[in-house]
Amino acid sequence: MKKISLALVMLSTSIVVAQETPPEPPPVLVEVESVQSERISEQVWVSGTVVSRTDSNIASEVAGRVTWMADVGDLVEEGEVLAKLDDQRLLLEKEQNLANIARWQSSVTLLTRKQERFSQMAKSNAASRDELDQVLSDLEVAKQELAQAEINKKLTDYRLSQTQVRAPFKALVVERLQSPGEYTAVGADMLRIVDTSSVEASVRAPLSAVPYIASGMPVKVKHNTVEKEQLIRTIVPVGNAVSRMMEVRVSLASGDFAIGSAVRVALPHSEFYQAMTVPRDALVLRKAGTFVYLVDDANVAHQIPVQTGIGVGSRIEVNGELDDNMPVVIRGAERLREGQKVRYEQNAEIARR
Repeated sequence: MKKISLALVMLSTSIVVAQETPPEPPPVLVEVESVQSERISEQVWVSGTVVSRTDSNIASEVAGRVTWMADVGDLVEEGEVLAKLDDQRLLLEKEQNLANIARWQSSVTLLTRKQERFSQMAKSNAASRDELDQVLSDLEVAKQELAQAEINKKLTDYRLSQTQVRAPFKALVVERLQSPGEYTAVGADMLRIVDTSSVEASVRAPLSAVPYIASGMPVKVKHNTVEKEQLIRTIVPVGNAVSRMMEVRVSLASGDFAIGSAVRVALPHSEFYQAMTVPRDALVLRKAGTFVYLVDDANVAHQIPVQTGIGVGSRIEVNGELDDNMPVVIRGAERLREGQKVRYEQNAEIARR
């Protein structure tokens, strides 16, 4: 009887203890990224415009009536015809050149024979030296006139070739400045063409950024939701007394941004230095201060107070007890407590590290 009573007492005690100890809550699902040690600097976002490196107004080297012209939106290869001019007048001029060449060629042939005869006659004193000199002079004039007639024909051939205005590079026709049927003068703009394969951003930047930027430096270029890292092609460190702004050209990949788009470019505005950065979403703001949650090897979250520094795109500098490559919570930190268990999927970036 006493043994049964003792067993009942022990069973009752274990039930009470089990009821007093609540079950451990399941790990909280969070998303993490890595703390990174990187070289950073202060940045200034400046505005710019996407432009083509080659944006040309095309004109003709000859005058004439326009008979055909490429349409807006046509993509033409280098050397293809952009416009055609009426060449009837030049064809008639070429026929006149050929007639002049034939006439002077006949004169040269005749005077050459005459010069040979007078040379033989002069040897036998049948002709005077003055007569021979006159024939030689007429022959030299005829040769020069023949050469001039041949040059005139070459000039006419060249002008005939220019009645077909060709593309100097692969380009897109973006504007007609004249239309078929109109008469164009020498040097008058006919078409505007743009090379869409070679584009860059023209940026107006403060002169104060000159010490911190250089050609070939990577910078971030942003338009709406599209953000790319590109290289500075060249810097023109010349401003004026009013704006104190200079021009910076940033190379862009064809197709990333449309020509004419407004973009923003992040330029360094201080010396670079080594610092720890975390994603901005990792910061938890409270009245007591700012902190982040780091996850240890046992998947336990630890609250770490930090002080923030300069922002670098989607990341921000932080000062605190952090090491490079440590997992930091970026989603779900608001509901965490110190020492709480978490679970997360190992993303590819952290797995590589």
